[in-house]
Amino acid sequence: MYDDLGFLEDSEQKAPEKMNIFARVGNLFFSPKKLFLFIREKPTLLFPLIIMSIGAVAYQLLIWEQSRKLQMDITYNTYQNMGMSITPDQLEAMVDAGMITSVITAPLGVIASWAIITLIFYAVFRFAECEKGMKKYFSMMAYISIISVVGMVLNGLYVYFMGGSITTYVTSVSSLFDQGTTGAFLNGILLNIEVFNIWAYVLYGMGFIYVGGVDKRRSAIVTSVIFILFTLAAAGLTSLSSSLLGGLM
Repeated sequence: MYDDLGFLEDSEQKAPEKMNIFARVGNLFFSPKKLFLFIREKPTLLFPLIIMSIGAVAYQLLIWEQSRKLQMDITYNTYQNMGMSITPDQLEAMVDAGMITSVITAPLGVIASWAIITLIFYAVFRFAECEKGMKKYFSMMAYISIISVVGMVLNGLYVYFMGGSITTYVTSVSSLFDQGTTGAFLNGILLNIEVFNIWAYVLYGMGFIYVGGVDKRRSAIVTSVIFILFTLAAAGLTSLSSSLLGGLM
C-alpha cells in the first residue's frame, strides 16, 4: 500500500520548467528521474536525434579499418564461391563504395532502430496501461538511445586504439569468453548482457514509470520480459548470420 502511495507521489511531481541541453545530458546519466519528468511535459526530439546520428557516423569511422578488412574477405570469398574472378582494384573499389555508403546511411540505421523499438515498447506497455501520447515516448526513447550510442562509440574507440573484434563489444560478457567454444546462439545471448544495454533497459523501466505513469512493479516485469525476448531474438539472428558468414570466410 505504501509503495503504491509512493509511486503516485513520485509520478505526480512537478516537472522542471526549464532544462537546457547540457542539463538534459547530465540528468540522463546522473538524475534520469528529473529528465523523465521534464520529458513528460515538454518532449523534444531534435537534440537526441542529432547526437544519435553523430555517434553512428563516429562509430563507423572508428571501425573503418577492421570493417574494411572483413568486407574485403567476405567479398573476395563470395566471388570465389560463385566461380567468378575479381581484380584487387575492383575489389577495393567495391568495398570502399560500400564502406562510404555505410557511413552515410549510419544515421538512418540508428533512427530507424529507435523508431521501431519505440513503437514496440509503446505497444507492449499499452497492455500495462501506460498513458497515451506518442511524442513523449519517442522523446524518452531517443534520450535513452544516447546511452547506447555512447557505449557504441566507446567500444569503437577501443577497437580503433587496441584492436580486437568489431562483432563483440568489450563491455559485454561475450568478450570474456572464446566465441569458438560458446557457440553462436549462446554468444548472441552473452553479447546482449552488456553494460550499456542493461543500463538502457533500466532507464526504459524508469521512463515508463515517470513518463508513462506505469506502476513500478508492472514496469519492471514488462521491461524484463522485453529484454529476455529481445535477447533471444538477437541470439537467433547472431546464430543465423554466423552460419551464413561461415560459408563466406
